[in-house]
Amino acid sequence: MFVRPGRSAGFTLIELLVVIVIIATLAGMAVLSLGGSDVRAWKGETQRLAGVLQLVVDRAVIDNSHYGVVFNSDGYSVVRYDPTSLEWQSPEADAETASTMAQRFAVHQLPGNMRVEVLQQAELPSAASDEDTEDPVPQFIALASGEVLPAELAVVLLEDREVSRAASISYSSLYGLQLQWQTDDY
Repeated sequence: MFVRPGRSAGFTLIELLVVIVIIATLAGMAVLSLGGSDVRAWKGETQRLAGVLQLVVDRAVIDNSHYGVVFNSDGYSVVRYDPTSLEWQSPEADAETASTMAQRFAVHQLPGNMRVEVLQQAELPSAASDEDTEDPVPQFIALASGEVLPAELAVVLLEDREVSRAASISYSSLYGLQLQWQTDDY
């Protein structure tokens, strides 16, 4: 009669190898998901800005009013043209649109390692007194008729104060919104 020897406590080599492979796979996936978070954030901010520009154009037609976007190096804000005061104002200044658009058109600050550069801006007829006013003049303008004054922007990602990646957003009535990713060394 055949007697089975008692099973000793411990793991076989195969079981240990399977566990090591599983741990290595999970660690590799974690490193890949954490790496490049700056690039993902930059792409997200660029897509958000493109979406805001499209929303501004749509809102101008719906409200039958002129809208614009004022850019500075670290962010942007949406303004609305008030025909009674002949000035660009924040959409929150109008009581009827304040509640619905306050969240959509709030001033947006970019992360510290990103910036917006205006490559081409809307050309507005200017009065002699425009230089003396402190009112914001938008670089992107959507008219109530659905037309857009041509503008081109760049959203850049900085690494060690140098531009590492850039995306350009151009918008015009003729071509609409165009987004170009320039991920090579800039």
